[in-house]
Amino acid sequence: MTYKEFLEYLENNFDGYEVFMEKAAAYQQLKNQKRPAKSRWNDGKVYKAANEMWKKAMQPLYDNLRREVKSGIDYKWIEYIEQHEVLENLRDAMVDISFNEASI
Repeated sequence: MTYKEFLEYLENNFDGYEVFMEKAAAYQQLKNQKRPAKSRWNDGKVYKAANEMWKKAMQPLYDNLRREVKSGIDYKWIEYIEQHEVLENLRDAMVDISFNEASI
């Protein structure tokens, strides 16, 4: 499974994705409000920054799974993710996630 496919899988099958994106977008909006008025980003750029946060946050998980699964076949990844309750553990982490200046 490629990283792009992995992200798509999470975005379609992991309900914590919305939680992460809401928190990341709120964080980016807060950062945006601190910028001078003429330097503020539009909503699209704020969303893009939140999406980049998502990608950065999921990279270590992907790297760990790739080492464990040792296959490029999608169903092997999904099988491993389900057997090891990866989404459940990730969901628990999303509940506690918060962003601040030190986290980025």
